[in-house]
Amino acid sequence: MRVERAYKPDFKKNPLDKRLEYPREAYEEMVEDIEIKRNNLLAISNDMVQLARWLTWEEQTPEVKKESATGLRYAAKMYASFLKLGLNPEQEQTLTIFDLPTVTWNGKGMLEDGRCHPSQWFDAYFLSVITRDKESIDCLANFPIEVMKQSATQSGPVSYKLVEVFQAYHHGLESYPSLLNECMGMAVKQGNDWALDIAMGYLETFAALTTDMDIDFNEVLAKNLTLQEKYHIRESGPDRAPVKSFLSLQLLGMACMWHDRGNQVTVEADALPRFLVEGTYF
Repeated sequence: MRVERAYKPDFKKNPLDKRLEYPREAYEEMVEDIEIKRNNLLAISNDMVQLARWLTWEEQTPEVKKESATGLRYAAKMYASFLKLGLNPEQEQTLTIFDLPTVTWNGKGMLEDGRCHPSQWFDAYFLSVITRDKESIDCLANFPIEVMKQSATQSGPVSYKLVEVFQAYHHGLESYPSLLNECMGMAVKQGNDWALDIAMGYLETFAALTTDMDIDFNEVLAKNLTLQEKYHIRESGPDRAPVKSFLSLQLLGMACMWHDRGNQVTVEADALPRFLVEGTYF
């Protein structure tokens, strides 16, 4: 089944090459920037995700696919490494990320600055899933929710419960099904657009992926790609592109998990690049 995007960028007004200019520059300067300051781990990660999102509008040549996948591979490792610093803020940690210079940072002030909140965890975790980075997946699956609650960026109860759901599944806990149902109920009770369109979309798709419920994974995935694009269009407003909808890290990550279990992802969508679903470059 084909899912078409509702949003179409005006590339006559803002050419795609211009949109790609900054994240491509960040890619080229990664070697220098990673040594400048700790927070560049997060900044570079975000730039690489932006690069991959805008590249979904390019002709999908082998070069473009590799550029996107390589950027995401760096992003996943940097994001997980950045959040790991928040676990023991006083401790100096030496990080070697692929072929980049080795750096040593601590996590002092991260929680006070509002880092390590659930939204960052969702992005980091599913980036690691997409890039098949098992080391980072395992690290994030063990990230204490209590640490997230110490962040100056406070989230609603549904966000923390969502993290608990994903971590419970990762660890094969018997409590996983009840946590899943509990979180769904909490999302319905919270009742705002984020809870119903984003959180519930994650939960429905994850339930189709991980349980024996009579739910068609591909149908649920297609439905939530559409619903979440509509949400991001509303949230972005008329003057900004709904860039997050170009590549939903969470839904894409779940599609990768479905594929890696030997199932077929029948949804065709520009927001689900086949080479990422299939892990071609990982």
